[in-house]
Amino acid sequence: FVENVAEMDATGALIIVPNSDNNDDAANNNGSNKQGQEAPSSKDYTMMHRVMSQLPPEELASFGGLPALPSSNSTTAGNTKLTAKERQEFEAKMEVLWQTRQEQLRKMQEESIADLPKILKERIATLKEYLMGSNDKLMELLESRRRRTDNEDGNEQDNKEGDGTKSSSTANNVIDALRDLEFQLSDVDMARDFHTLGGWPYLIALLDETMHDHVVVGTDPDSENGAHEVAEAAVVVDEIRALAATTIGTAVSNLGEFRPWALEDVSSTINELRKTKSSNTSVDDTDKKMMTALSLLTRVFQEELDQRTKAMGGGTMAVVDGPSSHTNAMSKSRATFKLRAIYGLGSLLRGNPTAQQQFILTNGPDVLVRNVLGTLSNVRGPTESSLSRLDYKFASKVLALGEDVVMDVVLHDQEYIQIDESTTDDVKEKYEAEGVMTANQLVASFTTEKWCDLSLRMLAPPTEVVGEMSARGIKEKALSAVRAMAPSCQVVYTQEEGDSEIRWGIEEVKRVRAEWNREGSGDGLDPVYRKELLDLVDGVLGVL
Repeated sequence: FVENVAEMDATGALIIVPNSDNNDDAANNNGSNKQGQEAPSSKDYTMMHRVMSQLPPEELASFGGLPALPSSNSTTAGNTKLTAKERQEFEAKMEVLWQTRQEQLRKMQEESIADLPKILKERIATLKEYLMGSNDKLMELLESRRRRTDNEDGNEQDNKEGDGTKSSSTANNVIDALRDLEFQLSDVDMARDFHTLGGWPYLIALLDETMHDHVVVGTDPDSENGAHEVAEAAVVVDEIRALAATTIGTAVSNLGEFRPWALEDVSSTINELRKTKSSNTSVDDTDKKMMTALSLLTRVFQEELDQRTKAMGGGTMAVVDGPSSHTNAMSKSRATFKLRAIYGLGSLLRGNPTAQQQFILTNGPDVLVRNVLGTLSNVRGPTESSLSRLDYKFASKVLALGEDVVMDVVLHDQEYIQIDESTTDDVKEKYEAEGVMTANQLVASFTTEKWCDLSLRMLAPPTEVVGEMSARGIKEKALSAVRAMAPSCQVVYTQEEGDSEIRWGIEEVKRVRAEWNREGSGDGLDPVYRKELLDLVDGVLGVL
């Protein structure tokens, strides 16, 4: 039996090679059994040569170059037929070169690992620096972008500035830092270290719109130039908040042990930052409220609802796209931010019963579905089809989140509190007094009339706006949601008319089936895919 060990090749990849100690033993044994014969080497020196030959010439020169690659026969072009002694010398030199390269790579890896906490500390410091002086930092970002826009030649340095392509040691603005963190925190250990080093509160604070103050200096904010600057700043703020939401989602989706971060109170950090930025150090009632990743992401959608209600003069559902000062760029940046926010929110809620309960206690499901229905009611112009596509993409993701929470309860019911006929009134009263949400209440919060309406509405997206392929994908996801929500939605909507019973959703799903069941119509659907779609519809109809 020969043990193998892992070694790193010249490119940094791991390979498996026999243990040199075992090789020596094997060679000695072979030598004792076959006197006068030299044991063949078990290492693949040809492979080592091939790997080393891929290094840049300047690196090879530092090793003194590579010896000639031997050939198994004398006719192979470009290779040299070596004697037994010359082969021994070739293998000995390759062994030295190989071990030298492995030691070099090990040192590089150790230095890289040693620098990771330092890199995270630098990123955290960049976030904190921005939060403590957001007005100046926003101005710097705006000026940088204006210079790039004005530079018609696209200077290489300007193009790199602020686009997330800088090296790890020069991500010195909040956007570059967040882009780095979004990648770095996909690693479990990096995410854990970031939280341990105290970066989580500052990342969450970036979601708070009040932390991104921007004062128009020297220009009337109501003038054309002032309004343009305000719009520019709003786009950058949306980008920063979107990156923060994405980074949060990436970090918490790693492991179950990170779930408590969703409800970790960061209000003390945010309040201290506010005091630093303002001469008024008093703490009002709002400051005393808990602030968590979950609450601040939920607030994103509540604030938009409040703005729409105000714009409508007290209505509850939006029919226009906010204030007239919103430019197309602002609308697009806000739509993109909402997509990133729902990603972050979904990462906090999925598989997290505690966060789901808190979300429901703060009326989160209703806020979310009202925001979506209002978004879909926006009046878009003929030139704003890209915004309409973002609206439907957002609505589809929200519906998928609702479906996932419902399925969490159905598939993992042991993690939720159940109430049935055996539950006493005392226990029910105790749960109600403590604000504990039962499994039935959780499902009911995501299967209200509005949620059920949304699931059916998404079965008929406007194909002329979103495109045929996108519309088909939206319908597929909506069908999945209808199937998950059907039992509860039918309870809400079932109506008796004489001896006939009208079942919720059946007519809408049948229309989708009729649309897809048109083989030979020239709609371009692959037969196998068509069958999969029809099987999906039939499965939903079976549930209904």
